[in-house]
Amino acid sequence: MNLLNIEGAVIPVSGGASGIGLAICKRLRAEGAIPLLLDFNAQSLASAVREVYPEASEPGRYGYLLDVSDSKAVDACFADIQRDHGPVTHAVANAGIAQGASVLEITDEQWQRVMSVNLNGVMYFCRAAARQLVEAKQGAIVTTASIAGLMVKKERIAYTSSKAAIVNMTRSMATDLGAYGIRVNAVAPGVIETSMQKDKPASVMQATRERVPLERLGSPDEIAKVVLFLLSDMSSYITGQTIVADGGLT
Repeated sequence: MNLLNIEGAVIPVSGGASGIGLAICKRLRAEGAIPLLLDFNAQSLASAVREVYPEASEPGRYGYLLDVSDSKAVDACFADIQRDHGPVTHAVANAGIAQGASVLEITDEQWQRVMSVNLNGVMYFCRAAARQLVEAKQGAIVTTASIAGLMVKKERIAYTSSKAAIVNMTRSMATDLGAYGIRVNAVAPGVIETSMQKDKPASVMQATRERVPLERLGSPDEIAKVVLFLLSDMSSYITGQTIVADGGLT
C-alpha cells in the first residue's frame, strides 16, 4: 500500500527555482508526482526545471514564469496549468522574500514589497489553487511560514509580521475549505542552509548552530520531507496546523 498516494499528482510550487522550493520539487518528483515550478527569475527557472526533469524532451512545460504579487498573473498561470496538465491536485505556496529593517527604519516601499509577496502572493496563489481543488472535493495545500512567524527578532518587522499572518491565514483557509475535503497546513522552517544565509558572518552562523539543540542547521530537503508528509495521505486528518521544523531552536 502506498501511504503517500501522490504519484501523478499535479502540484504547482511557487518559488520553485531555488532553495526550499527547488528541494520540494525534487522530492515530489522522486515520489512520482508532477511538480510544476513557478518562479519570477527566468534564468533560475529554466535551470531548475532541467534539474528536476533531466529526462524531459520538453522541460519548459513544467516551468512557469510568475510574480505571485500580481493577482491577475497568478490566475492566468493557473489557467495555463489547467490547460497544460489538467486541474491541480495539491499546491505549495512557498515563494517569499526577506527584508531586514526595524520599525524606525523601514520604508513604505520595503514594507509593501514584503507584504505583496509574502502575504498577498500566498493568498492569491492559494485562492487560485483552491478554486481548482474544490471541483474534485479533495486535495491539500501547504504554505511556507517560518519560526519568525512564531517568535520575534530585532529589525525584521515586515518579515516576521508577514510570516505570522501566514500562520493564521493557513488556519482560516483550512476552516473555509474543510467542507470540500481540502486540507491546508503550514511548515515553519528554522534556520535552513539556503542562499538567504550565505551573506551572514561565519561567527553569526556558528552562534546559531550552538543555539540549536541538534547543533546544526537544517537542509532544504529536510523541509521538503515535511511538505511531502503534509501533502500526502499520511497526514489525512491534519489540517489548519503549523509544523515547526527547526531542530528544536524555538
